[in-house]
Amino acid sequence: MKQLVQISTFLLLFISAWSCSKRENYIEGPSILDIIEEVKINNKPASIDHLSGLIQVSLPGNTDLRNVTYVATAPAGVTISPAGGTPLNLEQPVTVTADNGFSRRIYRIVATLLPSKIACLGDGATIAQISDDDVQEAAEWAQQTYGDDFVYIPYAELDDEALLGVNVIFYMHDQVGSSAQPAALLEKLNVLSKFYVQGGKILAGQHGTGIVEELGRDRSGLRTIIGTGAGGPNADTWAVGFTNSPIANILTNGVAFNANGQVNVIDGGFKEDHNSMWTMDPLAAPKYGSFSTLYNAEVLATWDWNVASQGTGGIILWNPSGRFRGTIITLGVGGMEWRMNDGRPNAYAQNIRTIYKNAIDYLKGL
Repeated sequence: MKQLVQISTFLLLFISAWSCSKRENYIEGPSILDIIEEVKINNKPASIDHLSGLIQVSLPGNTDLRNVTYVATAPAGVTISPAGGTPLNLEQPVTVTADNGFSRRIYRIVATLLPSKIACLGDGATIAQISDDDVQEAAEWAQQTYGDDFVYIPYAELDDEALLGVNVIFYMHDQVGSSAQPAALLEKLNVLSKFYVQGGKILAGQHGTGIVEELGRDRSGLRTIIGTGAGGPNADTWAVGFTNSPIANILTNGVAFNANGQVNVIDGGFKEDHNSMWTMDPLAAPKYGSFSTLYNAEVLATWDWNVASQGTGGIILWNPSGRFRGTIITLGVGGMEWRMNDGRPNAYAQNIRTIYKNAIDYLKGL
């Protein structure tokens, strides 16, 4: 009986040691369920569900799915097929195999196309009938820039049907004497709100930045730097100072920086000075960090001389938050005018257009 107990004890110890050894060997290698670390399609990160083996990516509506770039990364010792760098045709789901030498994992890459339209809103029945010169200029630029993907929607015609296929709404508003949003647009606020809550993206410029308050996304009460005067002559060159965040760098891709590393936006001459910006003064330092923590929004830029002190916010990214699944970028720096009131060509007009295009294209790819 004693011998039987000794044998049983030995077997238990052997099994325990073997199990520990097997478990340790397993931990040292890549897990079967998380064998692929990252996948990018056309440089956009894809979501990976390791449990189901589903890799999903949403791409801009004009993407040619027959020929996309594909990059996949995995731990050392893992072979991925097809290998990263292989062009893929994602018109139909594509199977990807990851093999670590002792197990194999099968994934499926599924691509969906986002809506492709860029919709510009305005108070005129046509672009030519828009009342404000800056808004009209911006609408004409957007039409030329986005071509077949552009659609103009008068406030009076804004409804769910008009927004079918729309990816980004480009909303500019500018006026003398008041920064209130147009009454005709507020009559359709429920349409705009539905679009935004369901994940739609909005780029709001000049006095149009106030739309984040009307939609209920911004409840900070900090949008207090507002100018609505008629303007006047000013000989200075005004610039915008950007932070060094990844999104700020996206917005400044292709602009001409001045000697101070800032972006000139308007030269000497008549200026409207229609700011519509946020003060950071009540917030604890670092102010931009506090603003982000409190409101899930990132300050990307402000007046050139004020960016270092983080005293104001002129260009802000409003991330999805709570019930709001969409994303908004507000550009409220007054110097970013689209058409000069004195008729001169603005030496830095291209910087403004580049920033706006980069912002729209960034939103378009979300």
